[in-house]
Amino acid sequence: MPVKNEEGNIRNCVGSCINSTYPNKEIIVVNDGSTDGTGAILDEMKKEEPNLNIIHLSKSVGKKQAIEAASEIAKGEIFVSMDSDCDMACDAVEKAVKIFNSDRKIGAITGHGRVRGAITGNALLKMQDVYIDASCRILKGMETSFGSVTCCAGSLSFFRREAVKPYIHEWAHDRFLGLENFKFATDRRLTAYILGTKPSCVFKDSRESDDSASNIMHNIPVLMHCKNGVDTTTSSSYSDTEDTSTNNKRRYAWKVVYSPSVQVNVGVPETLPTLIRQQIRWRKSFIRSLFATGGIYWRRPFYSALLYYLQLSLKFLRPFIVLKAVIFLPLSGDFITALLYFSGVFFTGMIYGVDFRLRHPGSSLWLYRPLFTLITTFVYSWLIFYAAITIKKTAWR
Repeated sequence: MPVKNEEGNIRNCVGSCINSTYPNKEIIVVNDGSTDGTGAILDEMKKEEPNLNIIHLSKSVGKKQAIEAASEIAKGEIFVSMDSDCDMACDAVEKAVKIFNSDRKIGAITGHGRVRGAITGNALLKMQDVYIDASCRILKGMETSFGSVTCCAGSLSFFRREAVKPYIHEWAHDRFLGLENFKFATDRRLTAYILGTKPSCVFKDSRESDDSASNIMHNIPVLMHCKNGVDTTTSSSYSDTEDTSTNNKRRYAWKVVYSPSVQVNVGVPETLPTLIRQQIRWRKSFIRSLFATGGIYWRRPFYSALLYYLQLSLKFLRPFIVLKAVIFLPLSGDFITALLYFSGVFFTGMIYGVDFRLRHPGSSLWLYRPLFTLITTFVYSWLIFYAAITIKKTAWR
């Protein structure tokens, strides 16, 4: 867990790790050059929790390199990553481990987020809560049907060590558009490495074979001589595995999935300006990952890839559709079509809202979903262009 200047949240966040029902755990918190009381709070918690390992960095190196520092000393076979403004459910790790144990091809799992304090918070928190709930359930749920979730969220995600460890250094020192250590593209970019790994890049687990003397000392597979998931070796001890559902050779090594039962409370922006800045950062990450995920996703199952590239296209087409519907059509006197478009957007939000209400009987939060759909359509749509223009600006806030 990387943390910087989170003195108001850190007790709750680390406490949720300590209270996890999974017993065999090691908690590593990287204090990324905090200038407030975060470091002192962590040291105080360390006295009461022997499984808590604190790394204090003298200067801030950013989220990715902080995670790299933790991965260098982590002993576990599963890495759990959580943002410092979140807190996981006490059974989240336990449930995720069961999912990993159910399928050796699962390389990563991402959890289901809900906004912390949404019920008593302001309208913006309520809108984000319903929006995040639907994004996990519908988008990540669809991608999970094909084992191809495109983004393991920073709020709470789980990685099989053998699937992620070989890529962490390269990910932590990502270069893009001439920028060294590109600050953005954290969650999506790391997920892309796992999505793009070919079966020929993964060596057999020592628990499945006793032939390799080099693996006797370690209970984990290793990945060697592969860059960005492309095998550059002349020989490998791991051959392409068969996809039993299609009798075709798999073009990818790992499944990446989402679980609605693995839950986390998420801290989100409480004002519209901070929310917009967050969304701009996320779009910079999205643009960077276009060159990673976009280049390898065609190897995933056909329908998953089709939906992915369709969504990609709509990201860039939607602003022009909105522009025509709300500007050009009314200027040409066609108010009816513009009204129908606006009504269609609102109706789409109502569908999401009804879905939320059916799953959460008695909750009034569903009423906020149509309102937030208007924001995502008429405000968020334009941020992709601003993010592209300002992508070299690395200011976080």
